[in-house]
Amino acid sequence: MKYFMDTHDKSKGSFPNQELTEQQFFEQFAALEEAAKEFDVFGHAAHVNLAEGKAFCFMSGPDEEAIRKAHAAINLPYDSITEVRRVTGADMRIPQAQEAQKRRAG
Repeated sequence: MKYFMDTHDKSKGSFPNQELTEQQFFEQFAALEEAAKEFDVFGHAAHVNLAEGKAFCFMSGPDEEAIRKAHAAINLPYDSITEVRRVTGADMRIPQAQEAQKRRAG
């Protein structure tokens, strides 16, 4: 499974022009989560500023195309979809620590 961050911005036409209520945003994100199941995509979280009309959605799926299809299934535009890695001890820090140990032992 891969991780992705997709962006939505009112100034770029990928977020509704009218200010959404929290309930409206929750309903839209729930619709995306439901549609995403068909493509093995999961919506982990959304970071949103309703007043500015911006959202950043953290999702996972098999590939970028699956993320695109999930958005298309509910006619939800986006500005970009970027594959990302989570920064956690298990994901990125352990390999760095192993390299440091090798240098010290070297």
